[in-house]
Amino acid sequence: MDLHSTNLREASQEPGSPLTQAGEVALKYLEQTGQASKNQSFMIFQHMAEQAEKLGESYPHIEFEAAALKEIVASGSSKDPSGWISQLWKDLEKHQERWAEGMTETARLMGLSFVPVLKKVPGSPAKYILQAESLSESDAGAQTATVPEGGLRYTSAAVAAPGSLVLATLRSGTVAKALPVTIFVVVVLVVLAWLLLLLGWRMFSLASQMNSPVTTAQLANMFLWLGFAVMVYRAFRFVGDLGDLGIVIAPEVMVPFKEDHVTLEVRRSPQDKEVHFAFVRYTGICPVCGGAVLLHDGQKEFTGRIIGRCRHSPREHVFTFDQRLHTGRPLRVG
Repeated sequence: MDLHSTNLREASQEPGSPLTQAGEVALKYLEQTGQASKNQSFMIFQHMAEQAEKLGESYPHIEFEAAALKEIVASGSSKDPSGWISQLWKDLEKHQERWAEGMTETARLMGLSFVPVLKKVPGSPAKYILQAESLSESDAGAQTATVPEGGLRYTSAAVAAPGSLVLATLRSGTVAKALPVTIFVVVVLVVLAWLLLLLGWRMFSLASQMNSPVTTAQLANMFLWLGFAVMVYRAFRFVGDLGDLGIVIAPEVMVPFKEDHVTLEVRRSPQDKEVHFAFVRYTGICPVCGGAVLLHDGQKEFTGRIIGRCRHSPREHVFTFDQRLHTGRPLRVG
């Protein structure tokens, strides 16, 4: 295979073979999310997608052995090829669960009907395969919103949910059956609020009975109580916003260390009408300078809103975020 193929960023006028379409979708998705060179795992995926886009008319799937991929991606590594690719491929399999929605969105926008799927075929040596999988009828027939003039489109990528290191079912970024989790969180917050009130009343009662000057220890306790009160208030506000608005910026303590600008969403499954929590990272390409646009809390300037800020010019290249249509229009572009 030619190792120096050229990326195709837009779908051709006539859709190619299923494998060619899958390769085009993968390359477009990696470009939109800025993950093509994120690490060696994504470099493997990038190369296999390039081969699928270029050679898809001639092959049913793209197939590599570990030694060939290692020579392409990490020729200077001294590791055994099987040991080198083992963890990298596991990481790709985890990411594959999370990028399903984003790949589907990308395929629809490009007018294509196939998405890439990675598989490992056991053997001696094992084969690492990229093949094409067709969209379901509901996915293929879904309508996409038009990008506003001067605006952009956001591409989604799920992020591992809290506890994914313990429960593998959470690594897709979804917390199923949100109702029990919600009830538990609300109960904990109510208990904390009652403790806060009791501590405040106790402090007030003791202070009203004192005839001596206020001590440093008492001032320290008061400030601790105020800090605790602010934390409980913010927690109540966070839960309230999530319930009312359906989406909030997830606190950093709830997402993996390597991820940032992640949203926490409430989603309803159309099949069983069950409510789920989803951790999703949205990325866009700035129409002004081509930088990556990531989501931020609007804070005081854009109170109550989630907005997109360009990494190259976060103060000037600012966009709205439509959580339903995944599009944004300019709020400030210099």
